[in-house]
Parts: sequence; C-alpha cells; structure tokens
Amino acid sequence: MDRLQAFDENFFSFAEMLSGAPGGAALPFKAPSLAAASGQPYAGENYAIFGAGAESEDVSAALSFFSNRRAEFVAPWLPQTPYSLAQIFEERGLLRRRIYTSMYLPAESMRAGEMPEGVSRITERDALRWGEAAWFAFGGEASAGVDSYKRYGAYLATHKANAAFAIEGEEGYLSTALIHETAGTVGLYYFATLPEHRRHGFAARLMDGLTAALAHKGKPLVLLATEAGLPFYINYGFKVIDKIPICSLTDDI
Repeated sequence: MDRLQAFDENFFSFAEMLSGAPGGAALPFKAPSLAAASGQPYAGENYAIFGAGAESEDVSAALSFFSNRRAEFVAPWLPQTPYSLAQIFEERGLLRRRIYTSMYLPAESMRAGEMPEGVSRITERDALRWGEAAWFAFGGEASAGVDSYKRYGAYLATHKANAAFAIEGEEGYLSTALIHETAGTVGLYYFATLPEHRRHGFAARLMDGLTAALAHKGKPLVLLATEAGLPFYINYGFKVIDKIPICSLTDDI
C-alpha cells in the first residue's frame, strides 16, 4: 500500500465512523464517496468526500443532506476528486478556506517503549471527561454545546476501531489524541492541547506515547495537518503526502 492509499483508507474509514455517532448519518455516493454527518453542527466534524466517479448531483445531494441537518461541513479536495466538480463547488459556495497537508510517519520510525509520564489510554470510565477535554482543546467555550460534545467524544473514545489517549495534569486532561485503526493503517485525529498549556512540550510527550503504543502494529501513522500544526509534525519526522485544499460554505472551520 502506498502513502496516498494508506491515507485514503484511514480517512474514508474515519469519516464513515463519525456517521455512527449519536444523531449522525451517512449518505453514500458512488464508492468511495460519501457525506458523513457526526450529529454535531460544526463544520470540522462533518465531511463531504468526493472521490473518483463523483458527479455534480452528488454535490447537490450533499448540500441538501447537511442543510436538512442544520450542520456545517467541510469538503476536502482530494487528489482523486474529479476536476469537473471545481466549477460546481464555486457556484454553490464551497470555497477553499484552508490548505491542510496529508502526512505519514513510517512504521519503522516508531519504537516500542514505556508510556511517558502522565500519558494514558482512555477507558470507558473516563470517556466523557476525554470528550470535554477535546472540546476545550479545540477552542470550545463553556456553553450548552459542551454537554453534547462530551457524549460525542465518549462515542469516539469507546468505538471499537478507536483508541483515545490523553495527558493528565493537576487540573485534568491537558492534551488529547484519538487513534483510528484500519486494516493497513493507524490515523491520528483530535490531537490538541488546551490553549493555556501549549508550548510546554505536552504535544511531543503525547506523540511519544502514541508512537510507543502503536509501534508493535507495524502500520504507518497518517494524519491531516492544519497550517498551525504542520511545523510540529515536520519536526517530529512526519513526511508530506500531499496538500489538501479544504472547501466549505463557512470560514469557521
């Protein structure tokens, strides 16, 4: 499996998994395209993925699908997304808002070892607490939305294809991470640190714990890096696969 196939395998599987969350739903198109609603209204939690064979009516169907659920969404422009959809995207307001980077860490770069201090895998007992930490780590505020997100986070942390990790501090979880596993890959999602605890080495410590825990699997670790996170991943040793424009109806992603 090459690097692009590894990323695609994990990313498509991850999106499909999101659709099984409480209140979630999926709208499949011609395989492997799909629209996946997570049950959350935020753009970054919902995906419209258009792979090879996707057509203009699929874009219209995705727009209706998310509109009916009153949910924002992102549509990553993948290497295999048909160029024929470019004009349709523009006409429907699906504009390029960000440019993310698909990346991978080779399996041979991961070394088994003990978990660093404070890093642990989340059990069902702490799944709600992990969901709350992920909410605040990604900039969420204390509001009515946090309770719904805690339940959503608990679904992510306890799903059979996932493994959630965190760093524990005196005030609770400081950093979060979610691993999604497929037959040939492991993918990293929800990797973030609480804003007030950034630049203190927690991200590197958590990544050390993840790679130690995953080394025995012999699978590459793939992820989609934001502009802000890209320097960290490059410094850690991740390799670039491709640049991925992120299209959406909203700039709030």
